[in-house]
Amino acid sequence: MQISNRLQKPSVAPTSSPTAQPLAESTPKSQARAVTGFESGSSFTSATARPAVTLAPTPLVAPTTGPLPLGSPEAQSAIQKSIDFLQKQSSSGLRGVVPGPSASQAVSPRSVEKDELGMTHVRLDRQHEGVKVFGEQLISHLAKDGKVASMTGELSRIPTGLGKEPVKLSANDALAIAQKEFAGKTDKATPPSSERVIVQDKQGNYRAAYHVQLTNTQELESNARPRRMNYFVDAHSGELLKSFNQMGGIELPKDHGHGARGATASPATPTPPTAPTRPATGRTDDTSLYSGKVDLTTTKNANGTYSLEDKTRGKGVVTYDAKNKETASGQTSITDRNDVWGEATDDSRTKAAVDAHYGAQTTYDFLKEVLGRNSLDDKGEKLVSYVHVDKNFVNAYWDGTKMNYGDGDGKDAGPLTTLDIAGHEIAHGLTERTAGLIYDGESGGLNEAMSDVIGTGVEWFASQKNQAVQFDWKVGEDAWTPANGTGDALRYMDDPTKDGYSIDNYKDYPKQTEVHGSSGIANNAFYLLANGGTNRTSGQKVDDGIGMEKGLKVYYRALAHYMTPTTTFAQARQATINAATDLYGANSAEVKKVTESWSAVGVN
Repeated sequence: MQISNRLQKPSVAPTSSPTAQPLAESTPKSQARAVTGFESGSSFTSATARPAVTLAPTPLVAPTTGPLPLGSPEAQSAIQKSIDFLQKQSSSGLRGVVPGPSASQAVSPRSVEKDELGMTHVRLDRQHEGVKVFGEQLISHLAKDGKVASMTGELSRIPTGLGKEPVKLSANDALAIAQKEFAGKTDKATPPSSERVIVQDKQGNYRAAYHVQLTNTQELESNARPRRMNYFVDAHSGELLKSFNQMGGIELPKDHGHGARGATASPATPTPPTAPTRPATGRTDDTSLYSGKVDLTTTKNANGTYSLEDKTRGKGVVTYDAKNKETASGQTSITDRNDVWGEATDDSRTKAAVDAHYGAQTTYDFLKEVLGRNSLDDKGEKLVSYVHVDKNFVNAYWDGTKMNYGDGDGKDAGPLTTLDIAGHEIAHGLTERTAGLIYDGESGGLNEAMSDVIGTGVEWFASQKNQAVQFDWKVGEDAWTPANGTGDALRYMDDPTKDGYSIDNYKDYPKQTEVHGSSGIANNAFYLLANGGTNRTSGQKVDDGIGMEKGLKVYYRALAHYMTPTTTFAQARQATINAATDLYGANSAEVKKVTESWSAVGVN
């Protein structure tokens, strides 16, 4: 399928490359890099060269766009205006806002961001009687003139005393209850935590509780999945109110489709499909498994070899070898003698690393050039990937700090390092750094959908520059069951029901609430928005989508500025309407298509 609209690059001059390090240099093999390093106006003052001697304190200066330091005058002003606005609403008794003596006691500022439209967004965590209310946030939106134009979220009523009255259990008591439920080892590098919170139970009632987090990504037993478990324990009775695993993966749950982990003791020899190739141009001489000939930016080492480390994009993009251990750790470099990666004489294990590195570099460029974001945190965050995780591991996952790619088992999947999988998993980091969508219920389905949307966007973006990359509406199809040649995939955004697991319409949500399966609702809404088409379940048609680039900008803006950790599908509809209104106007064709696409998937 051909997408009519082409990528428009921002008119920003590239910054100078980083200063060369002794005995090591970053080596881009093509001069066609569109953007490298920090954009002008998006870096902090500390990135600017200063005299050797400072005679007076340097004032805190906020960037033109992106995250503002909370202590900066501009951020402090925006926070105060937001609290004043909330106080006026509270005093007026407006719907959804509980009257109270001080709005400043009901919220705590989390972040302040200024966007490319000149708007400022203040994200506020809710608290009650000095105790954090888990997952609840408000976001105020300041217009160009510095006045609060609107606010996302509501302050629902919480019973008096839930925060200040004594509780019967201690944090350690709650931890013991959660550890019994967890029933396994926890990582030494990520110690357990137990925090006093107020949380809504499954019935929607507020309860005094402890939020316990337990992580296990190391020393996993056979067929076990990595876990970042969140438990909520009633602070009086010890009842386990609810729990969820914040760590997902590209693969479906173990009891559906193919297994998550193989049981054999040695790494499989994957048999991915032969990637289409095209004549190399310039130094595009690295051979990938899935994306044809590519151009990797690497680093020359002191011994004359090259390693997969790119120092030209933000704070870096690096790919390491996990050496088929269950835990991706250490910094085992993947090296090459002549900086021509994936050639016939190279170790076969190198090719999966080529794709992972290319995927991370492409995702960084996509975030920068299409979405206007400087990596995950919008401050150039380093992108770290590990390949060859575990043995016969049919999965890939983001663990909160880095990417982890399995080699597949050579039957159900080849190495899970395709462009859309890389984009999908790295996008989980983007969601964590923005809306923080909780990986449970409707927000969990949206979390997965946003990763599918971004992953598909990365594949589309690459196809604009690399003729070997074929853009489609499938997720993970290049790595999935490579031997059967049918082009089947993990998920299908144009028809989510095709996988026999996912749903494409909200009316079926009660039947499928698992996050990978429910992601089909928003996946299909995005497909209809960008491409146009018909929802299989409702039969409703959306004529003439707005194109990939506009669709991606709308969904990203909604994620970054209008969604909160507990956003539902209905609230996501409104978030995307707000984003499209900001970008294209309230009466625009784009807003009309956003509303039509959500209506088609049963979200009104």
